[in-house]
Amino acid sequence: MGTSGGVVVALCLVAVVVMSTTGGEATLTTDFYDDSCPEIYSIVEAAVDKAVASEARLAASLLRLHFHDCFVNGCDGSVLLDNVTKFDGSLLFETEKDSLANVNSIRGFSVIDDIKAALEDACPETVSCADILAITARDSAVAAGLVPKYSVFFGRRDSLTASISAADQFLPAPFFNYSQLTQNFANVGLNELDLAALSGAHTIGRVKCAIVRRFTIGDPDINSGFSDFLNSTVCPPGSENPTSGTPGNLTFPLTDLDLVTPDKFDTNYYKNIRHGEGLMPSDQTLQATPGVNQVYVAEFAASPIKFFLQFSLSMIKMGNISPLEGDDGEIRLNCRQPNSDSVLLKSRVASQ
Repeated sequence: MGTSGGVVVALCLVAVVVMSTTGGEATLTTDFYDDSCPEIYSIVEAAVDKAVASEARLAASLLRLHFHDCFVNGCDGSVLLDNVTKFDGSLLFETEKDSLANVNSIRGFSVIDDIKAALEDACPETVSCADILAITARDSAVAAGLVPKYSVFFGRRDSLTASISAADQFLPAPFFNYSQLTQNFANVGLNELDLAALSGAHTIGRVKCAIVRRFTIGDPDINSGFSDFLNSTVCPPGSENPTSGTPGNLTFPLTDLDLVTPDKFDTNYYKNIRHGEGLMPSDQTLQATPGVNQVYVAEFAASPIKFFLQFSLSMIKMGNISPLEGDDGEIRLNCRQPNSDSVLLKSRVASQ
């Protein structure tokens, strides 16, 4: 068996171990939709490939949606919900889209909407929005260059509410140091190896120049020459300001997280931070902080196979964070809002 085949077999075997040793009572499976909606694979892959071909940055944006969903009260599709009001017009819950880590930043919702609509046509009331996020994240990484295509575990159900306060509390910030990051990941059952591997998703995508100017330029962990380059050329003075839009929907100047191969899923992220060229302090701290993390960074920089394998396993593990299953939650018909009956019931109960 060739190297690629061996990696696939190893990934499948270890994935089963990962799922059997994390997440408590979670019983997600790879064959959940084999009978009820086998079309999920072709529908999602076609939609993701179309979106990424139209705009390469969407691969990173769609991958980030799954991450920002799972870190806030588990992988339950809550990141997709818009604001919902009660009968009297007061707010029942506030969308996570407006949290500090997401506002004017998180994107890709229209792609999820299109996928959900296609799946409702093919398999009505069957596929959860939370599961759509999981497979869309996988296919986005693959579209950008991740190999092999790891197995996605399914069976999540959708939340009835969102929590902006939980998003503000639990999503990691670009200025976090290593200690803060490890605690943030530990809070959801992820370890230092998961942190190192999942951070590698920053090999694709963009970051606001406002973040680079505020937190990266002048950071003592950043190579001083690179810091000067960022300041003079990549994100010069003034690039921290929005160029258009309205509050909550502003457009900011961006720069690539990887200035060499910005849209290719590869190991350049690790090579960059080994040279002191991380675009955010939360990236550079993986190399700047002494510890086993530096070993992981060196290994991933040297071996795409090791990075791709561990990234896949850590993605599977992250996707198993506190999913709603069985009779909990629901299967949303529209990923942006709970089904009307469930919202009305919750509103009535809350008012009693």
